[in-house]
Formats: sequence, C-alpha cells, structure tokens
Amino acid sequence: MRTPLLHRIHDYFFPHRRNNYHPHLFGTKSIAVLAAVVIVFEAGYLFQTKIIFLKTSFLASVLPGALVALTNQDRTALGITGVTENATLDAAAQAAADDMAAKGYFAHVSPDGKSPWYWLDAAGYHYSYAGENLAVNFTDSSAVEAAWMASPEHRANIEKPQYTQVGFGTANGMYEGQMTTFVAEFFATPAAAAAPAPARPAPLATAKPAVTPSPPAVPSAPEVLSTETNTAPAPAPAPAAPAPHATGWFASFLASPLSAVETIFALLFAAIAASFVIAVIARGKSQHPRVVFGGAFLLLFISGAMLMSAAFAGSVLLPAGGQAASVYLGATR
Repeated sequence: MRTPLLHRIHDYFFPHRRNNYHPHLFGTKSIAVLAAVVIVFEAGYLFQTKIIFLKTSFLASVLPGALVALTNQDRTALGITGVTENATLDAAAQAAADDMAAKGYFAHVSPDGKSPWYWLDAAGYHYSYAGENLAVNFTDSSAVEAAWMASPEHRANIEKPQYTQVGFGTANGMYEGQMTTFVAEFFATPAAAAAPAPARPAPLATAKPAVTPSPPAVPSAPEVLSTETNTAPAPAPAPAAPAPHATGWFASFLASPLSAVETIFALLFAAIAASFVIAVIARGKSQHPRVVFGGAFLLLFISGAMLMSAAFAGSVLLPAGGQAASVYLGATR
C-alpha cells in the first residue's frame, strides 16, 4: 500500500485514473512555481558571474582548488602523476594576471617585453621546467579547462609529466571594451627536483686530472610553443604552502556556475519531458489542453534559460593562435 507521500509523488508526475490522467506537475500553480525556480537559478548564476566574480575576491578563493582538481583529473586519466599547488607559483601567476588586467593586454609577453619567466624570477621561484597557460573571459572553471585541453599547446603543458607543481592567478580588468576575468596558470618543476647526474666511481689515481673548460652556454630566449633551453639547476626555495581555499568537488562546484546551472536545468528538463511524454501517451487522442500547453511552456522556458546562460557566458579566449609557453632550463641558469 502506498504511503500518502508516494501518493502525492505519483499524482504529481504520472497520469492515472485518480488524477484523471492530468499530472499535477502541469497544473497552473506547479507551472508558476517551476518557472519561478528557473528564474531564481538563472538570476543566481548571473549574479555570481557578473557581480561576485567581477567585484569580489571570491573567485581567487575557489578557482585554484577547482583547476587543480580538473588538471589532476586529466593527468590521472593518462597515468601521469598529479601536480600540487605552490604558493610561490600562485604569487607569480597572480602577478602575471594583475599585469594583464592593469594594462589591458592578453599575451604571454607584456607590452614592455616581460616574458612569462620574468614573473617566476620576480617571485623567487627557481625552476628546471616551467610552462604558462592563459585564459580570459572566465565564467566557469570547467570551460577554461576544456578550452585548454582543446588547444594542443595548452594541453601539452597540462599533460607534461615533468611538471610537479602548479599555481594560479586571477584578476579582473578591461579587455576589448568589457570587464572580464584574466586567468594565469604556471606549471613548474623546482630546480632541486631535476634528475641528479649519475654517480661517478671514485678515481683510482691520486693525481688531480686537468680540467678542460667548456665553452660558455648561450642562453636562448624563451618563446611560446614549447621552446626549450638548457641550464644548471639552482637551489630551490623551501616548499611554500598555498593560501587556504576551497578544494576538491566543492571548489569545482563553486567555480563552475555555468556547469552547475546547466546540470540543474538539464535534470529538470528531463523529468518534465518524461512526465509530459507519459501523459500524452496515456491520454491518446483525447489530450488535456493544460497538460499540452503547460508541458510545452515549461520545456521551452527551461530551454530558453539554458540558451541565455550560455549566451551570457560567452566563449573562453586563449592567446592568439592558441599559443602556450614552456621552457626547460639546464646549464646556464
């Protein structure tokens, strides 16, 4: 025997003799409530992306944890060890993002000639491998990660097995005439973490061998698209712990408002569509006008809300040509 709660659920979603084959889901009051729910979620999404993200430091507290989780998810899927967040890299990435936001440019090299590696040096991070990914027009961490993974150069940075640490920075500023969010991501391997040279056997003779000086190495200017150069590792700074912030799935949820609202709308759409189809089939040729019009209205209303969310989000932009920057330092640094 059904409990009263199950009775109400059955009456609400499914057509049967007790509700005259008219699910209460498609009643006037229910339609008004569901439409209001959709409006509230859409308004919440717009408030978060257009006010909270652009006017507060909230994004900086949730984005790093979200992108670390997404990055490690992609690396783990390929059998690559995950990266850990480092506060010094965070500081370097934040400085790069702040510079772009303050000067209104979007590129790996600033208008005054600062390369990505300038920010690492300024932060005091000594590295053997380093790479930088950039994005602008941020509204959703999942969209940023997807855009990077769709770009071969950015994907190469995410999937590079040599990287062990990562840092992020976000800043709000004007770009192409509108207020937006810049995202900078630094990958790196501390210099001390570079593979040590193979151990040499102890010399048998006591005489000191002559030393042949090697010609000085000429450092090559780092450039985008996986440029590499060789230098000797310098001592790495002590590991720095990142500032406390949300991590894991909770950070991903907070930093992915578009994904969250689209998931909610998709589930709501699926439930209404299933009930609508069942109601239409159950009634055959004799349809309830309220069911037909109510169901059609709700499905169109939710579809419109999903399209509006996507339109307000826009597309994540990457540097011209989809370029990323990477460098390997060996014997001249």
